[in-house]
Amino acid sequence: MPDDNDILASNNTQGPALSQDDRTGEDADALYTRGMAHYRRREWQEAKSCFARLKSIAPDRRGVDALLNEVDIFIQLQGMQPERQEAPVDVAGVEEVQWAESVAQQTAAPSAVARRRYRWPTIVMALAVLVIVFLVLYATIVNQRQDRLPALVNQGRAALNVGDCDRAVKAFGDALALAPKDEEVKTWYAKAQRCQQLDSLYAQAEADIEAGQWDSALEKLNQIMALDPTFEDTSEKVDFVKSQLALEELFIEAKSYFEQDNWNEAIRTLEQLRQQAPTYKTNEVQQTLFYAYFRNGVELMAAAGDSLDLMGQAIQSFDLALAIFPNDSTALGERQLADSYRQGYIAFNQQNWPQAVLTLQQVYEGRPDYLDGRVSSLLCTSYLRLGDAYQAAGDLEQALEQYRNVLAIDGCDHVEAAVKEREVYAILYPPTPTPTRTPLPTRTPLPTPTATATPLPPPPPPRPTPTPVRHD
Repeated sequence: MPDDNDILASNNTQGPALSQDDRTGEDADALYTRGMAHYRRREWQEAKSCFARLKSIAPDRRGVDALLNEVDIFIQLQGMQPERQEAPVDVAGVEEVQWAESVAQQTAAPSAVARRRYRWPTIVMALAVLVIVFLVLYATIVNQRQDRLPALVNQGRAALNVGDCDRAVKAFGDALALAPKDEEVKTWYAKAQRCQQLDSLYAQAEADIEAGQWDSALEKLNQIMALDPTFEDTSEKVDFVKSQLALEELFIEAKSYFEQDNWNEAIRTLEQLRQQAPTYKTNEVQQTLFYAYFRNGVELMAAAGDSLDLMGQAIQSFDLALAIFPNDSTALGERQLADSYRQGYIAFNQQNWPQAVLTLQQVYEGRPDYLDGRVSSLLCTSYLRLGDAYQAAGDLEQALEQYRNVLAIDGCDHVEAAVKEREVYAILYPPTPTPTRTPLPTRTPLPTPTATATPLPPPPPPRPTPTPVRHD
């Protein structure tokens, strides 16, 4: 309970001149600050004057009525104390009263009846002061909460305006904690939560788009459209994802044709894909299309037979493959073989044997088994007919060489070339004639006599050999 002397002293303290509150364009916050300063110093009349002026210039300001009621209560309580009502306003008088009370307290001997008389008013006064203190504290808390609530709502709305959904949820959540039953705050809090949900879905959809997960991205974008069709650029992203899904389906179709070796359909769908979206999976599409053109050219050459048109289509297909990867050595080699073969075949049909031999020989040297041996067969025939042409022209040595070229190629029919090779060789190199001896006339043998032979007499006995005489 505050001391009475302090209250009296505070009543005699002069506050700011009231004429300052009458200024034009007075600041409500300044009035509130001055009023609270008087309030804390227990200058109830001055505080009431400031708060009354504040209410007149800012009637919608929250908490002013409560403060005026509290000040009135304090003024009434102050009026209930007789010593305060009789106290003069000057400081000297206050000091005299305090001295007189002190002397009275020292000289008077209060009786038990007097103590009982003043005990209950004192208790009532103390309780009243406690109630007032509680009301003041409660009013202060309420005012602070009431002042903070609009600030939080404004913060949340500002955050929503700039798209900061997380900060908006935090601000409106704090506001809802202060005013759980405020329907407006509940509405704003729901908007902030929806904004946060949309932000999360949008971020997930963008991540799916970056990773090429089109189905997942479309699912999240459709959820956003169901919540807020005008959110960000969701509508444009939905169109983009749907176009990517269509391209994906087209590419899957092309790969299906490719796996079936249906090169024409694979080429058709891949070229359509490139025309619709030149930047769609550029490397993968180009590699698939290159191989489709290459394999189509190989198959056209294998099926060409005597068709110059198919040969031309095959060469064109190789050219289209090389337009994608110009430096591919395999495609370059196949294109060169196909072109040389076609030129050789044209020369063969025109019976231009020297040109046929020249171009077909190039193909044979590059790949002897080209087109399952067809090139070797044409080359053998070209060599044989070129040999015939040389022989007819009298150039037997060249004719002999061409016939021998036929004999040097495996897989050719060597019978005709071998016969002609021997004929030309015999003409060029006839054999030297061997001299023939004239046979002598056969001698007629003489007739053998048939007379019987007379036996010869036996030979005489051998004569004895004389013994040599020994002379001593």
